[in-house]
Amino acid sequence: MGPADPRALAFTAGLAPDAECTVVVADLPDGSDDATLDRLVRAVPAGTDDLRVVFGRPLRRDAMTVARRLAERLGRTVIAAAGAPLPTPGGGLWVGPDSGPGWMRCAPGAPEVPDSRAFPKPSWEPAVPSRPWSLGRSVAEPLPAGVWLRPATEDPDRSAHWARLAGGPTVSTELMTVAVGAPGAPALPVADVARFWEDLPPWLRPAVRFLCYGPARLSGGRHLGDVLAQAVGEPVRFLSGMPQGSGDGGEVLLTGADGTPGRPLWAHEFVHLPPAGFPGPPPSPIASAHRWPLGELPEIRPGTHRLADDVVVEVVRSGLWVRPTPAPAHAPQMRDADPDPAHERVLCDAGSEENLPRLRRLAQDLVRSFPPGLRGAVRLGTGRPTAPAGRAPSRAPRAPLPGAPSGAPYPGPMGRTSLAAEALRRNPGLADGAPDPAAALAAVLRRLAGEGAPEAAMTSTAGHPPGPTEDILLGRGLRMLPVLPGPTGLRTTLDEPMLRWYAEQPVVTDPYACEASTVGPAEAPGNTVFLILSVNGRLTDPLDPLRPDRVLFLPGSRFRVLEAGTGATGVVMMREMAPEESSIDRVLDRTAVRDLTRAWQDWRAGRPGA
Repeated sequence: MGPADPRALAFTAGLAPDAECTVVVADLPDGSDDATLDRLVRAVPAGTDDLRVVFGRPLRRDAMTVARRLAERLGRTVIAAAGAPLPTPGGGLWVGPDSGPGWMRCAPGAPEVPDSRAFPKPSWEPAVPSRPWSLGRSVAEPLPAGVWLRPATEDPDRSAHWARLAGGPTVSTELMTVAVGAPGAPALPVADVARFWEDLPPWLRPAVRFLCYGPARLSGGRHLGDVLAQAVGEPVRFLSGMPQGSGDGGEVLLTGADGTPGRPLWAHEFVHLPPAGFPGPPPSPIASAHRWPLGELPEIRPGTHRLADDVVVEVVRSGLWVRPTPAPAHAPQMRDADPDPAHERVLCDAGSEENLPRLRRLAQDLVRSFPPGLRGAVRLGTGRPTAPAGRAPSRAPRAPLPGAPSGAPYPGPMGRTSLAAEALRRNPGLADGAPDPAAALAAVLRRLAGEGAPEAAMTSTAGHPPGPTEDILLGRGLRMLPVLPGPTGLRTTLDEPMLRWYAEQPVVTDPYACEASTVGPAEAPGNTVFLILSVNGRLTDPLDPLRPDRVLFLPGSRFRVLEAGTGATGVVMMREMAPEESSIDRVLDRTAVRDLTRAWQDWRAGRPGA
């Protein structure tokens, strides 16, 4: 067949290994005839295992015709690509849905059948559609290494984004990378991402690694990983940036706001956990994969190593955090901070000025132990709390909301099931095709009673997937109830930093089911009045006729902050944003301020609840 082409040799050396097949690269010359194919048959090493034949240059003959010919002559199954394979990082080859049928399996004496689209062949591929599909306001689009969840709206840069994502993560036979969002676009609805997760078979979910290609922070400042874990009631894993390469030598690069890769990150992956109780904030994410040279230090939990008897070094998003044990109250702030675009940081906890000098000495010794290249790249600094203890500045402060009416306790679980069934009997239109409507309304009754927990989700029987989480049931139940458009109010207690926080936010997202009243803030204790113009709030009257004024906003509702006053009795004005509202509408803002001001004046003038 002539001397080997050096380019073909280099191409062959760079191919990924195949655990199931013997890989044969056939660099056939132009115009290859049957005699050339016969020589190829004689050159193939003897054996009985399947062959994956990769053609080193485009064939003038149909690739499937050649593959069938080889299968018949060799008496072995031959896998070949029908279509134009796209080289992928790590030596893979992927045939996209617009390029051809993909890798086909040709057994002797049998017609070819589809095998996969990617080489190496991912175990997760059969569970994922081969063409884009809709997820509400988002689209899921296949990638060589997984899936891209992107906005459904047209984007002139979509092809460039796709190419960047296809050229980043290495195709893995076990792990599936799921890129979320697009640079410059609003964050995807969490409900769409949760729907994608819940559509996956349970066995596949632990293999998913999310990648924030668009905004990682939602309105209100919470990380997408925290909100998603709360929404699905399961741990979810997020890469800290764009993976490059594979194995021990692979890197994870910081993703810029425009999607371009930045510097390498030493923390690679974090696990986000759902809340342990309901309601309540989620635990801080835990570093599950990193490259920091901490292997000589005892690991007391994932990502946390003992540095001294009472001091640990913890892997956080922004670098390393040298802190005392137990963790201080401001730990969530330190763990939530984003990485510096220019440098990795080793931060000494400054919660106690008395301990700071010792922590700094320990941190300096730690940095001196690093390899020279890393030692010169990190910056030593201090980590100080920037908000009241226990509250991260980027997250919406939780205002205590009214609970169940005093003197009117809600019934137990069996009673709630009966109340839900009775409400459906009185109002058959509530169900309207909703799945398991009684269970959904019972979740609303648990919220009205101040109860409910992710663990309270309906459990599965052996061999069946788990049922919906409490948050999902609550959302379904609330969507069954009638909508209340118009002014609502509530009263609670906020300190000055919390009021300032609201004044600084254009939009806040409440992950919980916020409760308000159509008759205003009433005489509940508190120094702050919230006036909220509802567009999608739900009246609970069908479930609790004794409180016809009560309104619950769905978990994850977004609120546009219009005014946040201070003083003896502060007033915060907000309007609920419609689910489809993607940008701030000043006309709606002005109308909402006018309607809320009029309602507040009416309530204060003596109408019920003033």
